[in-house]
Amino acid sequence: MRLGHIELFCKNCDKTQAFYVDSLGFEVTEVQGGQYVWLRSDGFEILLRPGSSARSHSDYSKSGQALVIYCSDLEELSESLKRQRVEFGTPDGSPDCITFKDPDGRWIQAVESI
Repeated sequence: MRLGHIELFCKNCDKTQAFYVDSLGFEVTEVQGGQYVWLRSDGFEILLRPGSSARSHSDYSKSGQALVIYCSDLEELSESLKRQRVEFGTPDGSPDCITFKDPDGRWIQAVESI
């Protein structure tokens, strides 16, 4: 058994797609039926689907779930997200990571990785 992909339900798939592509560097691999968007990053796939996103919690550590991404320059990513007025949270116990929300209120943690 292996994990296939993650499905994220989105209030506005176009807005969420733009965030994951333009801000986080994912690539669009396919759009099905004009509304189901397949994204890929380093071999991992996410499917954006129209729907109702989960209720967002104001605290990362109490959210119940999060996506974790690895990046090569955490400071650069952080500055880019600040310019976009992305909502940040409190780091999850390490100065080597940041937490922030995507357009649907899902928490993401970015960790610098060599």
